[in-house]
Amino acid sequence: MTTHPERVASPQSPTVPDSREERPISTTVQALRVAVLECQVAALEQQLEAERERRQAVVDRYERLLAER
Repeated sequence: MTTHPERVASPQSPTVPDSREERPISTTVQALRVAVLECQVAALEQQLEAERERRQAVVDRYERLLAER
């Protein structure tokens, strides 16, 4: 409590930690995040390769159709 000579004592506000402060992240959490990101990258790479193969198949089919004319 803070006291003032001419005023009534008033309680001090409690110290509340600032939620915006950087908190250290455990290495386990970091490793898990890295593993999740690696899995996401692998899935995206597979999707990219499948799309490349699909596009190549379209090009091949188009070229065959042109050759048949």
